[in-house]
Amino acid sequence: MTLTDVQIDRYSRQIIVPRIGGRGQERVLAARILLVGDARDIEAPRAYLAGAGVGTIVTVADQSPGRFDLALAIIGTEAARKILNEIIGNRDVQALIIARLDAPGRISVVPDGHSVDASMLTAVGTRSEAADFIAMLATAEVFKLLAGYAESPSPATIEFDGYATTVRVHARPG
Repeated sequence: MTLTDVQIDRYSRQIIVPRIGGRGQERVLAARILLVGDARDIEAPRAYLAGAGVGTIVTVADQSPGRFDLALAIIGTEAARKILNEIIGNRDVQALIIARLDAPGRISVVPDGHSVDASMLTAVGTRSEAADFIAMLATAEVFKLLAGYAESPSPATIEFDGYATTVRVHARPG
């Protein structure tokens, strides 16, 4: 896919970011992602992803079959967590980003779609005061992964306790 003049103008702020450029924006425009979560929790991420130029955004409610470049799971309720557990085994997803909106807030980046940190799949607790912030940070991680911001990203979990951020990089399976 080659960017049109209109697309270059529209996405110029993203294209000039080091390590993204035109090729990264082309990948974003060609991407097909699955968005998981309650309507309230996915509203802002969906709007930002559409504004960033993500080619196709499908919600779980759409029941759209096929392969997805990435799934973004915004887990703020037990119902959303249960849907995530079903998706992990039943959908063709190349990469996965999970945002846990309970305290402490966590984001798990799973570039291979399979090495999910088990702590991300546990029962949902009390909602974090930073829940909306965490959802938006996860949305930024989606853009970075789709655009190829890092050449070979490692699976990682980012945890927010309100004062500090901890990043745990996980070993690649195999």
